[in-house]
Parts: sequence; C-alpha cells; structure tokens
Amino acid sequence: MQIFLYILGAVVAAVVALLLVAVIRAAAIKAKPNTNKSEISYTKQEEAEYASKLSEMIKVPTISLRGQDDLTQFRILQDKMKEMFPLVHEKMERVDIDGNLLYRWKSAHPERDGLLLMGHQDVVTATEKEWEHDPFSGDIENGIIHGRGAMDCKCTVMAEFQAIEELIKEGYEPERDIYLASSVNEEISGGGAIKTVEYLKSQGKRLVAVMDEGGAVLADAFPGLKGYISAIGIVEKGYADIKITAKGNGGHSSTPPKNTPVARLAAFVNEMETKRPFDKKLGGPVKAMFTTIAPHLSFPLRLVLGNLWLFKPVVIKVLPALSSFGEAFLSTTFAFTMCEGSQTPNVIPDQAYVICNIRPSIHQNSEQSVEIIKKIAAKYDLEVEVIYSRDASGIVDINGDEFKYMVDCANKCYPDAIPTPYFMFGGTDCRYYEEVSDNCLRICPIRLSQQQLKAMHAANENINTSALAESVKFYKHYVKNHS
Repeated sequence: MQIFLYILGAVVAAVVALLLVAVIRAAAIKAKPNTNKSEISYTKQEEAEYASKLSEMIKVPTISLRGQDDLTQFRILQDKMKEMFPLVHEKMERVDIDGNLLYRWKSAHPERDGLLLMGHQDVVTATEKEWEHDPFSGDIENGIIHGRGAMDCKCTVMAEFQAIEELIKEGYEPERDIYLASSVNEEISGGGAIKTVEYLKSQGKRLVAVMDEGGAVLADAFPGLKGYISAIGIVEKGYADIKITAKGNGGHSSTPPKNTPVARLAAFVNEMETKRPFDKKLGGPVKAMFTTIAPHLSFPLRLVLGNLWLFKPVVIKVLPALSSFGEAFLSTTFAFTMCEGSQTPNVIPDQAYVICNIRPSIHQNSEQSVEIIKKIAAKYDLEVEVIYSRDASGIVDINGDEFKYMVDCANKCYPDAIPTPYFMFGGTDCRYYEEVSDNCLRICPIRLSQQQLKAMHAANENINTSALAESVKFYKHYVKNHS
C-alpha cells in the first residue's frame, strides 16, 4: 500500500510540475503590443481612384461556367484594363493564352528567377436573392465597394496591376523579371493556370516566389484573439469527388423489401457522419500556425496552444468537437453534396447514388482517404467511383527566405496584424506553379471582416476602399523591396 501511495504521489507531483512549467511558459510567451506604424500610406485621391477602377472591373460579369468557353466578357474586361493601366501594357510583354494573361516586366537580369503576382479574372455566379446592391453594379457607398468579384478576386488583380503601374511611372527598375498572371477559369478549375505554367516551362523560366490569393488580413480570425492576423497560406488541402452507388431490385413502394439501394446509402452516410473515420493529426503547418498565434491569445488558450508539447493530445481530441474548422485543420474532411434515386415517389429505384466531396489532408492523401471510404462502403454492398482527385499541395518552407520576407513585408505594412502561416482548406491556381517555384505563397493582402469573408461566393460581396488602397501599397512595397 505504501508503494502504491508513493507511486501515486510521484505521479501527482510530476503532473503538477508539468502544469507549473506550462503556466510559467504561457506567461513568458505573452506578446507585447506592437506600437510600430505602417510604412505604407496613400491619399484620399488615390483611394477614390483605386475604388473607381475596381468598380469598373466589377461591372463586367466575367462569370466562368463549366462547358462554356465564351470569352466575350473577358475581352471587354481586358480592354478596360488596357485603358486603366496604360504603362503596364506599354512596358510589359503580354502573352495571351486562350484569354489567360501573362505579363513580363523584363529586368536587367533575366537570368535570375522571376517574381510572379497572380489572381484570376473570372467570378462565380451571383443568383442569390439577398443582394442589397446589384452584384454587377460596382456600387461605391460609404467607403465600401460592392459586387461579385470585389473580394474574390478582382481586387487582387486590380491592386497588382495598379502597383506595377505606379512603379513603372516612378521609374523603378526591377532586379529580376516581374510577372503578372491571371486566368479566366480558376473558379471551375479550368486549367488556365496549367497552360500558363506550361508556357513558362517552355521558356525555361523559374520563379523565386509566386504570390496568389488565399489568406488575407483577417479580423477576429481565432477565438480569444483580438484584432487582425496576416494569414499567409503555405499549403492547401487536396480535393476529390467520389460517387457511391447502390444497386438492387426496383419495385413498387407498396411492398418494399429490406435493404433497398436508398436504405443502404443512408446507412453508409450515417456511419460516415457519426464515426468520422479519417485520422486526426496535428501536422506541421497547423502546429506552426498555433505556435505563432499562441502568444497573442487570452490566457486559457495561450496555456494550451503555447504548450503543444503537453496539450497536443487534448487539442487533437477537443478541437474537432468545437467546430467544423477544428476538424478541417486536423483531418481529411468530407461532405455529401448530391444524391439521386427514383424519379417517381412511389417507385423503389434499382440504383441510387450520392456524391461525396472530400478534402484530403497532408497526412492522409487522396488514395488513402478513398480506401477508407471503400472499406465502409463494402459493408453496405456499395460501389465507389473516383470522379476526380488530387492530393494536397506542397508545403512552403517557413524557415526559407521568401516566407521570412513575406512576414517582414506584412509586419511593416500591417503592423497591427500578426503574420502567421496559414493552412488552407480550399484550392487555388497557385498549386500549379509548384512546377516552377518552391515558394507558392497564398495571401491577398487586404483587410477583411468576418462578414466580408463569409460573403465570398455568397450574397453581398464587398471590400472597403481603404483596404483596397492598403493592398495596392503592399504590392508596391513587396516588389520594390524584394532583393
């Protein structure tokens, strides 16, 4: 009995000691307020000019749809851009690849790896009834620009072009070739970026860094964190569409057999939803993000995320229960998005199916994730077909020069925001550029509220005119100060 009490006491003492170390560490890592001022500035006249240009771009409904390749609206937009950015079109070489545009500002050192800024010209549909402004009006009201593409991502294209326009006007001479790229079918994964990358490869070009949409300067992005973060995307999850089909004997619904196709699909969906079968791990990018944010959090969260060496198992267990975002950080996620059975209410179908969209994580790729689905589907005699799949992208080295430089720019231009690595759930064109660059960074340097972030691909998309002006100046700073 004495030995048991001795062991118990030793365990309790060890636990107390570990907790004490964690508390001391949490107190020590608390961040001090950043009192630095931003190195960028702009005039009210510039702010109004930038807003007007973006407004004109929004007015052109460059909607991309699968199965349609009409470039009429894109040509209208491109003609407007020629008028708005005359120096870009005078100074930079322009390559048109089926509407996808690539501009090159040739430097005195073309042998050096180039620097590429990118975005996309296309937008999604705007059929929602809740729009307070016509989605293609480009209305500017009370310092806010409204319309489809205001944030995703004509603001990016406009700010990049405007930044280069001003640098050319100021007589700046780049130390390496500068590129501007924009596709016409990013929203439908149409392959415009692939064609652009193939062109760069055919010219023997490499890029020191690529900067695309992805993260942003986000307000209230994390529980317990006040203010902004500059979220720099360093990896994006994979993507797959899976068709799960049940076959059986159809018949009249008045004499239904057991285990009909729909019933088996329902059982399969229920098991997936309740058991959440994919592995949960705290990968490097997410760990880096939590570690960076931790010093700025309120104490309870700072204690936990600032001591992942101790609380990692707790985080992995609790985070998915708190929100869908928590699960997405740690594992492959899935959503059942489409289904079909009988076309008649009183007929049992001889075949039914559901579509499952999955987002493979970095530790469980597409093939591995699909195998898990197949094992569960087999229990219910279901067939699994992979319609499309791709793995997660590569991971940018956060200890590399290019990521560090991006952090430096973010600190100087948005000193009130915390630069942090960002784990992206969605996809961008940026992943294709991994063939020509080791540093595919994903951030749209523009301030967004949570409302503005949620309006992406939804009603009432908008951005602030002041945020757009900051973004232009960020791109100028980024290009001008890049070695």
